[in-house]
Amino acid sequence: MKAINLTELGTQPALRADQSAPTRGPAEVLVRVRASSVNPVDNAIAAGLLKDMVEHVFPITLGRDYAGVVEQIGADVTGFSVGDEVFGFIPGMSPAVHAGSWAELIVVPESTSIARTPAGVDLASAGAAPLAATTAMAAIDALALAQGDTLLVVGATGGVGSFAVQLAAAAGATVIAPALAKDEDYLRALGVADVLPRDGDVAAAVRQRYPDGVDALLDTVSYAPGAYDAALKDDARVASPNNAAGEGPGRSNLMAAPTSDNLNRLAHLLDAGTLKVHIQQTYPLDEAAAAMNALATTHTQGKIALQIA
Repeated sequence: MKAINLTELGTQPALRADQSAPTRGPAEVLVRVRASSVNPVDNAIAAGLLKDMVEHVFPITLGRDYAGVVEQIGADVTGFSVGDEVFGFIPGMSPAVHAGSWAELIVVPESTSIARTPAGVDLASAGAAPLAATTAMAAIDALALAQGDTLLVVGATGGVGSFAVQLAAAAGATVIAPALAKDEDYLRALGVADVLPRDGDVAAAVRQRYPDGVDALLDTVSYAPGAYDAALKDDARVASPNNAAGEGPGRSNLMAAPTSDNLNRLAHLLDAGTLKVHIQQTYPLDEAAAAMNALATTHTQGKIALQIA
């Protein structure tokens, strides 16, 4: 079996073709993976940024997202059948950094991390969405947006930001985002109402156009709180997947959870067209390291995908 492995921290992830296929248990599903994507956590694992937070068991198979086809089911599995198209994501640190989705075959429990791919959604799109989209769902839920709220999204062109913009616009919020000039058409197509210059004092630019401040902030870029507080109303809500929301009422530091409820909800949003998946570029599995480098060093709109098979 082919998989992208990391044999020790500080080394380059590489394709290995000599991996043993995983063995499914009675309550597990064996999936042949067709598509995935790159997320910032993949680069964080490879760079050793999580080594002091959680145990690492080598070799590590990288990758979180997946979409593919059920190849086998355990004796106790009742919700899936061989041949079903499925998607989901594998938690990165549960209980250790070890298993991942950048492999031809993976095993997932029926109770979590897996849902049926909607009939009208291709596997490439399904494989690029799960982690970023469920993170965006959690953020928009935490912000409790109402019709007419103004939301500032920092990092709106990235994976989480692109999904969050769509969800916020669907909830009736006015979405504003700092961005480069070349991003304007992309962001407006997602639902951004007001594009601000990304360079300079973003909070001051927000206050210039919205003197009372904004009702809510989603910050997907910062790693410490406070960078955009000057743009907020006194009772504004703040959400961040990077622990940048700060502490206190209305401030939510969050993580995505691959529960069946979340993945089935995501399937519905994709099927209904409420969420669309923009794939900027697709790499074959053996170029996963190049895909990781592209995510880290280039300006992205949406997702960078991997074609597994």
